[in-house]
This record gives sequence, structure tokens and C-alpha cells, in this order.
Amino acid sequence: MKVWDNIDIPLKTFTVHLDNDACLYVVEMKQRTEQGWKKQQGTGGWKLFRSKEEALDIYDISYKGKLELIECGHCK
Repeated sequence: MKVWDNIDIPLKTFTVHLDNDACLYVVEMKQRTEQGWKKQQGTGGWKLFRSKEEALDIYDISYKGKLELIECGHCK
């Protein structure tokens, strides 16, 4: 299953969200993106990955020790 990661540099978090309609955060992000809103201002943003394993690999390589890894409670 695809996953979305919300990378937030100011809050120092890397939050993993499953790509489904059960997650309120993913639904809201998709609605805002369709309306032309995008959070890509050097402070992080939403990134789509093919799998949770791929997202966690990117976390380990690029963000471990810098950002806190969080798994969304709405998606589990």
C-alpha cells in the first residue's frame, strides 16, 4: 500500500500516513492540493512512497537522528 509522509522540519517530525480515506490528514491534504495549496516552502511537505518500507528506508537514510518518526494513529 502506498503511504504519504508528512515531513515537518520546524516541528522535527516525519509522520507516516497510509494512503486511504480512513486518515483525516491524508483526506485534508488531498483536498487542499486539489485547491492549489501546497506545502513545499523549505520547511518540509508531503511525499508519496510506494510502500511503508520504502518510506522507512528514506527515513533511516536521510532523517534518522534529525526528525522524530511518528506513525499516524488514524491509519493503523
